[in-house]
Amino acid sequence: MQIALFRHKDNKVLEQFVKAQKEKTMAYLQGQFSLPLTDCEDIFQEALITLYNNIKSGKLEKLTSSISTYFMGICKNKAHEFMREKGKIVSTPYEINSAPSNTFLDEQVEKILLLESESESLQKKKEALVRDIVRDLPSPCDELLWGYYRDGFSMKILADRFNYASENAVKVTKHRCCEKFRNRFNECIKSLF
Repeated sequence: MQIALFRHKDNKVLEQFVKAQKEKTMAYLQGQFSLPLTDCEDIFQEALITLYNNIKSGKLEKLTSSISTYFMGICKNKAHEFMREKGKIVSTPYEINSAPSNTFLDEQVEKILLLESESESLQKKKEALVRDIVRDLPSPCDELLWGYYRDGFSMKILADRFNYASENAVKVTKHRCCEKFRNRFNECIKSLF
């Protein structure tokens, strides 16, 4: 769907877009964030306003993704804002909150490893394994993973700090680094059992 169509005086294009997006957006928000329908509807409305304002201001003239994908990204960001405002923590399997120095809390190690609770001895081995794997990853993976998971830096800060062209470049590199971490971890974890 072309952005120029949204500027047309006929609101049917906008109505069609809203109708097409609403059901899948509601399902995504409820499934991903476990939010009540009323909160999902509020987020959807805020995302629509943001999309409309971005179109009107010309921010989307060089959009490289589909308008639907862009809109879903707005919804996701609005949901994260909503969760932060409500004091709820939204985490990904690899998210680790900021921790001083080079230590991880047991709960944080569990998040990154996605394992159930186990003996304290095994827990300490896993924590050491995570630290060792991240340290042994080649640059820029070691810096990015430490910066994001241990220090809690945003993608923007990481992009600035490590001279990336954009936040998206950092996201792609971090994703590849997480894959490297997972592969090495899966190789190493077998020795713990």
